[in-house]
Amino acid sequence: MSELNPGSIASKNRLWWLGVPMLLFFLLGTGSLPLLDRDEPRFAEATREMLQSGDWIVPRLNGQDRFDKPPLIYWLQAAAFVAFGESEAAARLPAAACAAGTVLASAFWARRIGGERAGWYAGLILASAPLMQIHSRLSVADMPMVLFFVLTCRSGWECTTGSGSTSSRRFWQAAFAVSLALGFLAKGPVAWLPIVTAVWQGRQVEESRRFRWTWIVPLVLLLVGLWGIPALMRTQGRFLEVGIGKHVIGRSFTVMEGHGLGGFLGYLGAIPFHFLMLFPGLFPWSIPLARRLPLLRRWRNDGGDAAWLLGTSLLVLVVFSLVRTKLPHYTLPAYPLLAVWIATRLAADGAPTRGVVLKAGGQIAVVAAIAFFGTPLLRERLPVRGLVAEASPWIDPGSEVATVGFDEPSAVWYLRARTRGFVRHLKPDELDEFLAGKGPRLCLVAEGPKTADLLSRWSGLRRFEASGINIANGKAVRLRLLVREADPVDGAGNRILAVPEQTVRSSPP
Repeated sequence: MSELNPGSIASKNRLWWLGVPMLLFFLLGTGSLPLLDRDEPRFAEATREMLQSGDWIVPRLNGQDRFDKPPLIYWLQAAAFVAFGESEAAARLPAAACAAGTVLASAFWARRIGGERAGWYAGLILASAPLMQIHSRLSVADMPMVLFFVLTCRSGWECTTGSGSTSSRRFWQAAFAVSLALGFLAKGPVAWLPIVTAVWQGRQVEESRRFRWTWIVPLVLLLVGLWGIPALMRTQGRFLEVGIGKHVIGRSFTVMEGHGLGGFLGYLGAIPFHFLMLFPGLFPWSIPLARRLPLLRRWRNDGGDAAWLLGTSLLVLVVFSLVRTKLPHYTLPAYPLLAVWIATRLAADGAPTRGVVLKAGGQIAVVAAIAFFGTPLLRERLPVRGLVAEASPWIDPGSEVATVGFDEPSAVWYLRARTRGFVRHLKPDELDEFLAGKGPRLCLVAEGPKTADLLSRWSGLRRFEASGINIANGKAVRLRLLVREADPVDGAGNRILAVPEQTVRSSPP
């Protein structure tokens, strides 16, 4: 491969060419894989219910208010559902689109700092980072927040470091405010961490380049308040109490859902977690990052570049290292900034383009192969979607729906795709009463010691069976879907409960 240079790579506008390939790459495999873990189906189902209810202010999950996250991800998923229908691919489309947008934003920022080659490097580095590749394919709120986080930082950099006219700086300050607001609407206060960098960097520049907080702050509050005030009024403050109190403050001081180590010693031992996760999460680019960080004298020559790229990245890492609950993707906002810094350093050091392209292209090709060939294999081990699809010809949309022993959000998402009612989560001793009720019934039961006897008692049902893995906890699971199409009656018109058993054994398609 011949060495590329800015003139031979492209003109300015050709950096946009990264957008479509990145979007297609991030979408690869998203339609063939069922919704994973617990969060993906929660977001997708809440979006479906938002469309069904027409309430764009307060999200709901299985009929109950959901205060976990602000509404931007639901609005984006709703647009995808309207355009393309309710599906796994549509639920994941906003994440893929925001990931592609983040790659472009990082590439243009790197080009602004270090030239055309640095721009291409940044796009390739970020697109091939393993943590980025994973979360670009998940229907959760992280990627929209990361997109607006990097746009906030780029806007702040332009205000304090970049050259430009007064009108240009006004534009970037407005962009800074809008990005702060949209980042908050995506995932809450984490999107406001760049304010710390903006305040610190503002002290280092002349008066004309400082932030005009007197109108930036009101603009941010106005944009957030257009949704936030109605949401707080309608929920009597519960949105703030749960969204901030539990999911921000609570995660800072307690371990939630087992994501962290208990006890004071466990807390101290987990502090290096996010710094250690940088190596696999950014690999192989964590290697040139580690090699160049010790050259501290170069930071002085970077000026505002280091403050915004490395300073903000370090701020993200430190804040989430101090937070009690730990998950690898918490520090994802730092990845675009690190990609820009690595790219500009590689370009400045004259790193061969061949090596950058081969590393990034090889890693992208491996992930593409896994997405294309691996997702069908994993799909075979996830039983809920296939089980519901197999039973769908016999499912009445008006059925009463329940689960026993399997309360995962994926069950709610797939069962409600065929029915109108909300899903009840029953105890084993409530199954008899549920099945004896009037009208068509639908119940998803996880086989186990507490349900074996109950299942053997009922013969007037269609039974669909499948085995696989509950990916939310990694454990094997055997599921039965019990379907009663309507109330059976005897010759005199009296309702009865026993009819000849009909059993269908199925595996996910």
